[in-house]
Amino acid sequence: NTPDSSAGENIIISGNNSNSSLININTATQSELTNLPGIGASTALKIIEYRNKNGKFKKIDDLKNVNGIGSSKFNSIKDLITI
Repeated sequence: NTPDSSAGENIIISGNNSNSSLININTATQSELTNLPGIGASTALKIIEYRNKNGKFKKIDDLKNVNGIGSSKFNSIKDLITI
């Protein structure tokens, strides 16, 4: 029973780690946003300003409404973000 318990715990732990590694674009700080590929300090600030002005992102695709985030940049980070 103990090996089964360990295996179950490992699965749960890895599941939690993969979820927590996603960056929530509605709550992330500038520093957290700059961890995304292609997102520098100024783009991170634009994301935060957009969020402050327009409210929370309703879907991750809304990130493309931020000045400086086009389709190719969005496609490179879409699997790393959540709302």
